[in-house]
Order: sequence, then structure tokens, then C-alpha cells
Amino acid sequence: MKKKNIIIIIALVIFVLMLIPIPIKLKDGGSVEYKAILYKYTKIHRLSEKSSTGYEDGWELNILGIQVGGKINTYVEARRNNNSVELEVKDSSITPEGAVFIIKNNTEEEYSYGDPYTIEKFENGYWKEIDTITNEPLSWNSITYNLKVNEKRELNIKWSLGYGKLKSGKYRLVKHDLRKSVSPESRAYSISAEFSIK
Repeated sequence: MKKKNIIIIIALVIFVLMLIPIPIKLKDGGSVEYKAILYKYTKIHRLSEKSSTGYEDGWELNILGIQVGGKINTYVEARRNNNSVELEVKDSSITPEGAVFIIKNNTEEEYSYGDPYTIEKFENGYWKEIDTITNEPLSWNSITYNLKVNEKRELNIKWSLGYGKLKSGKYRLVKHDLRKSVSPESRAYSISAEFSIK
């Protein structure tokens, strides 16, 4: 009888251990994966070119490797109506040291943005922020620029000053500080533009 009880207790302990998740931060913009032996739950917050906010959010649940539930919000309603702030690169301007980007306000509201940006490289199926020259975050001036309704502006970006010359590959420049001018304390939007270095 004691032996049977010990086996039951060991089985229960093993089962409980199989339910304990280990959190893993994914390199996709902010998603967190909670991985256990029996299941995997992912809290999604990743960069997305399809989203008008620059991110998609949601969740996903897999049990024994099979997806049993999930929901992803991509916030595409505004983009369907071409009602968004967009960032694109001038292909002819791209060099390993920098490029000219065009930011366009296709909305009916004024937006503001600053100088900060990051450079990410697409590797192994993920976007990963590349290291700066000093391996420290870049410092920026606290300047705010207003982007009026239907206005577009050129941004001459010299990333070599902070990231050095880029090697061949697929990259994107991400600006995280776009906000509606009427509510400067609101959450910041992210917009990005992809480009390639050959």
C-alpha cells in the first residue's frame, strides 16, 4: 500500500512539474512565450508591417504541440482606408552608411515625432535590433517635429554614426515615437520601412 501511495505522489509531482512554464522573451518586438512540457502559451506583442500601429497583439495556446486557441489583433482598419502615417525609403539613396526616408501623414490629424530610431536586421525568421558601435543605447536630442495633415517630409538618416556601416542583408528602420499632436501623452506608435544592403 505504501509503495502505491509513493508511486501516486511521484506521478503527481512529475505532472505538476510538467505544468510549470518557463518564460522566454522572443526577439520579435516584445512577445513572451511561457513554455512547459505539456503546453506553450504565447503573449503576442510583435512588430508588424500590416498593422497601422506598427504592432500586432494577442495570444496563442498550444497543447502537446497542437494549437487549440488564439487571437491576434493586427489593427489594420486605418490602413485599409489609407488613413495612416507611413514610412518609406528612397531606394536610390540607400548606402551602407545611410539613406533618405519619407514620412507621410495620410490621416486627418496632426502627428508629432522625434529623432530616435532603431535599426533591425532580419535573421533566422526574426527581426533583431542590431548592436550599436558602443553596444550602448543611442542618445538623442529632445526635439519634436510636427507632421501636418497630408504632409510628407524627407528624413536624411546617417545610421553609420551610431551603428557603423551595414553589411549585406535585409534591414528595417523603426521609429517608435510617433504620437497624435492633440494628445502628446498618449501611447507612441511605431512605423518602419524595410530596405536591403547588397
